Amino acid sequence: MARSITEYQTPQTLKRTAKWVALILCSISAIACVKGTAPVDAYSGTVTKVHDGDSIHLTPPGKKRLVIRLAAIDAPEIDQLHGITSRDHLRKTLLNKQAVARCHKRDQYQRHVCRVFIENRDTNLLMLESGHAWYYERFKDEQSFTDQRAYKKASESAKKYRRGLWRNPAAIPPWAFRKQK
Repeated sequence: MARSITEYQTPQTLKRTAKWVALILCSISAIACVKGTAPVDAYSGTVTKVHDGDSIHLTPPGKKRLVIRLAAIDAPEIDQLHGITSRDHLRKTLLNKQAVARCHKRDQYQRHVCRVFIENRDTNLLMLESGHAWYYERFKDEQSFTDQRAYKKASESAKKYRRGLWRNPAAIPPWAFRKQK
């Protein structure tokens, strides 16, 4: 007759095994809970410049301006078709207005990478909904699952209803446009 594994373990080894199992399970659940999230620094201030459809300057009161790259979106380059329209849409939405930037990292150019909110609305998401930017899925792992779904849905809706840059069926994503240069 086969014996169970517990018959071969002492009470001390059973306790130790139970502790390890508990530690492993806690670690797995902690990783699952934070998937797609990162520590966030929040800044409030006035948007003092809109460089293009995904880059702005935010100036907190009494502090130096922050150069910000809008997270998870990629807008057309200024010299690309729809680039100026995209920038102008973001200017109309943000310039000289109070905004909150929730930043999770810096990019290779030392810009803060952030979600930018105006009146509690996610401006990055608004750029996708209006068809003035692409969803930059390359960085989706930096988003929560909820944000991934919302951004993907907004992008697909803009494309389906031919809003903004999607009016042109031959629109080229900025990452492809940059490679062609």
